[in-house]
Amino acid sequence: MTQPDYEVAIIGAGPGGIAAAHLLHQKGIHDFVIIERGDDFGGTWRDNHYPGLAVDIPILWYQLSFAPNPQWSRLFAPGPEIYRYLRDTAANLGLYDHLHANAEVTRQLWDDEQGMWQLQIRDRPPVTARFLISSVGGYVNAKPTVDIAGLDDFTGTVLRPNAWDDSYDTRDKRIAVIGTGSSGVQISAALSAQAANLDVYQRTPAWVLPKVDFDIAPWMQRLLRLPGMVPLVNTAGRLAMDAFMVAPIVHAFSRLPDRVLRRLMPLYDGWSRLLYRLLLRAVVHDPATRRNLVPRSGILAKRPVISSTFLPALNNPTTHLITTPIERITATGVRTSDGVEHPADLLVPATGYELWIDPETYRPGTILGPNGFDLAEYYRAHGLQSYAGTAHPRLPNRWEIVGPLGFVGFAWPDYVETMAAHAVRIIDETRHRGAQVATVSQDAFNRWNARMRRDGRVAHLYYTAASGLNTYFVNSQQETPYYRPQTITGSRQFARHSPLSDYQFTAVHTAAQPEEQPV
Repeated sequence: MTQPDYEVAIIGAGPGGIAAAHLLHQKGIHDFVIIERGDDFGGTWRDNHYPGLAVDIPILWYQLSFAPNPQWSRLFAPGPEIYRYLRDTAANLGLYDHLHANAEVTRQLWDDEQGMWQLQIRDRPPVTARFLISSVGGYVNAKPTVDIAGLDDFTGTVLRPNAWDDSYDTRDKRIAVIGTGSSGVQISAALSAQAANLDVYQRTPAWVLPKVDFDIAPWMQRLLRLPGMVPLVNTAGRLAMDAFMVAPIVHAFSRLPDRVLRRLMPLYDGWSRLLYRLLLRAVVHDPATRRNLVPRSGILAKRPVISSTFLPALNNPTTHLITTPIERITATGVRTSDGVEHPADLLVPATGYELWIDPETYRPGTILGPNGFDLAEYYRAHGLQSYAGTAHPRLPNRWEIVGPLGFVGFAWPDYVETMAAHAVRIIDETRHRGAQVATVSQDAFNRWNARMRRDGRVAHLYYTAASGLNTYFVNSQQETPYYRPQTITGSRQFARHSPLSDYQFTAVHTAAQPEEQPV
């Protein structure tokens, strides 16, 4: 049996990759590599550095539990500060010694005979590893094209959120921001006061909720340094989320018949929309603008944007909300379907990312298991499924930090730690048993997905039938594989104490792969 280059390979050096590496260290597993297509740790916080970038939940919950930071400057920390935190965490953990930067994995191929993964890397020799943890993140790539005609005709400057040129001077420019998702809202709010003219193109109104932000005073920082304070804050947040949001949806509302849910959901959304109208009346001066800002979808149908500066920016006389559909981009700006030409010096297409919930994100021929299994083809044929949001029975020794029906937690770091804990636990168990291959059983896979369909019934109904909106919660197959219908407490317990009988632990020469199709 050929020995692999590394015992474990981690793809991706964002928060999930850092968490997986830390947990491997804790288990005494030091023979691992972190393969990163970028030049450093940080993930999306490395790639994105556009004006106004900040976290959209309180930073006390947006940090890795094993690396608490009492020195945050604001409750909603700015993006560069989070990027610095992730790099400092990686350095403090000694992870730079394991980093292979500027290395893009183009294919993951399971070698069934040798019981290892072969990773093909663009313009570099391949890497082999016994175990594979894929932590490529949820926002995989910026969408390669903008679905608007004429972009190549534009003679001004085009800056995308994930490829911002910090040297470009936006002062006194005519700026067109296309999109009112999180990045579009943050960029618009940051540039409104300094632009000669700012046009914000909105296709679908978003729920833009207030952000109660403030500087974290020195006395607060001293309080956060007290032993056990940060874990206490994190635990309180998880329990509150479970009690008031997750548990009622998963365990209470799921017991109601569909006909009752279909009546209750519009009432909930109607009440939320009434409160939102009151917010708009208090903040936005122009009645016509207020009417165009009222969301048509339910408040939970799409993740709300958190900002206290975007709505007030629309009162700026040089800032305009444009809801007329775009006909095309011209050489000098944007033409809307009413024939009006809107001149622009800078175009910002904030039109989103390829997401892990979309089957189209997975390219055929890139993730290959034994007996010709192709994950992309499987997802197209059977839909996005996984065991515990992380494992697949046709992909031995492989776990995803961000997988179908996986997201659970109060914030992204909490989520990726939960997923990494499951993967590292099974890797450690495999080693202790003297085995080389761990494969989740087909029966366990089927049972888990049946449970997810049952417990996720309310969310699926809301997103598909009640909301009437295509969002990243609903993919092209009308599946809803974003949220994991399980409490945060339950998911963390499962990661650490799931039945080991759900896995088959074998030696390489006896490893058998399941052939059954999922139910």
